[in-house]
Amino acid sequence: VWLTHRVPLVRDRPWHIPWQSPARHRRSRAFGGMVFFTVFATIDSLTLLFAMTGLNAASGFALKCIADLEHDLTNATDFLASMKLSGKVEVVFIAINFLACLPFLGNWWMVPPQFLWVAFKAFRMVTGADGITEKDAYQKNIYLKHRKIHTMSLFFYLISWFIYFARAMTAVMDIHVHGISPYD
Repeated sequence: VWLTHRVPLVRDRPWHIPWQSPARHRRSRAFGGMVFFTVFATIDSLTLLFAMTGLNAASGFALKCIADLEHDLTNATDFLASMKLSGKVEVVFIAINFLACLPFLGNWWMVPPQFLWVAFKAFRMVTGADGITEKDAYQKNIYLKHRKIHTMSLFFYLISWFIYFARAMTAVMDIHVHGISPYD
């Protein structure tokens, strides 16, 4: 009898396993979408945390360079080279942060302050307000103005870092809550 029974073809049952129902197949597809969004949110959260960590480092390095110049621990040429490096690193991490925030435009309260900060930094870069010349490097009012801007940057980045850290840890825990971790 079991040899005469017709086994259904794969094309007859798109879920490929004879004992599963179509309803179970629909649930697994929905679960697959949830897995995708959970993994995407985790990757994005870790990317945001990475970008903000880099921005904190760049801002801290710029403040260190200004303090070294202020206390005569470096010369103007080394100061300008260090500030140029710090500026380049900051631009790279601002771009990473901007791109990682784009998918959440209009859906997350942290995106508008981040985009306003990007606009502020871009405006300063385009107008040349971030630049220091070698002859102006030792003028107290010039480097104090830059120190004020970089201190403001550091505080903004630190606040954002704590929020991004909480978001990243929540996203990692979300993987375990939904049971898609290999350790569950």
